[in-house]
Amino acid sequence: MTNLIHGKTRAGSDGTASLAIGETGANVFECPGCARPLEHGTRRCPGCGTRFMLGVAGRRAASILAIGALFGALVGGSATAAIITISGAGARPAAVVTPSAAPIATPGVVATLAPVEVGVPHAAVSALSGTAVVNGRITVDAETLTAALAKPGASSIEIARALRSLAADAALGIDLAGRLGPWTEATDVQADLDAFYRSMADTARSALRASFADPAAYRSSGAQMVTVLEMLGEVDAASRQLAASVDLELPPVVLPVATR
Repeated sequence: MTNLIHGKTRAGSDGTASLAIGETGANVFECPGCARPLEHGTRRCPGCGTRFMLGVAGRRAASILAIGALFGALVGGSATAAIITISGAGARPAAVVTPSAAPIATPGVVATLAPVEVGVPHAAVSALSGTAVVNGRITVDAETLTAALAKPGASSIEIARALRSLAADAALGIDLAGRLGPWTEATDVQADLDAFYRSMADTARSALRASFADPAAYRSSGAQMVTVLEMLGEVDAASRQLAASVDLELPPVVLPVATR
């Protein structure tokens, strides 16, 4: 009685709340399984266990969705067929060609096609462009190495970090230089690039074998690498000359002062 005065509801024996007294019919629907009045938004009937989707029993909702999908497929298929029919009706019939009698062969000069000059391999051109990008990375890493060597208290780790970056640049450069092989006009440039990148790789490999406890060895190897990098300006110029011969514009490379 107290609950009714204060408008509160009491839990049912099945653990679910019953409808409040005075609930409007607009917010209530009847369970199709057990005719129990339920609130809108109920997902499962506490009496018979029927599941609902937006107030519709689960099985019925699934049937509605299936029918809707089938109807959509039929409408879409009909529309597609109509479009194809209209398109076919508007197409002009192909002209019928009546075969004529074969001409009588007469002796004469047989024309031959002139040989087509084989162009520059696209993969090689892409590789040449790639070497310019690698050279740009080398200039950045070279500046990092030079700055580390200029610091009186630079640690072995700082120098080694710059040498590792240069070793990675060299490995990529060696791979790209090898891809210039099919381009016969690039033989000299390929040899110069390959020699430059391999010299970088060998210098970095020897330097990184030293112990971090030996900063003098890292400084010496760093200075050796700077000497190797002085070849960059020459090989980059040769690459650009080759690129110009096929109207290829390479990415710009800002060379350090020591390598120009």
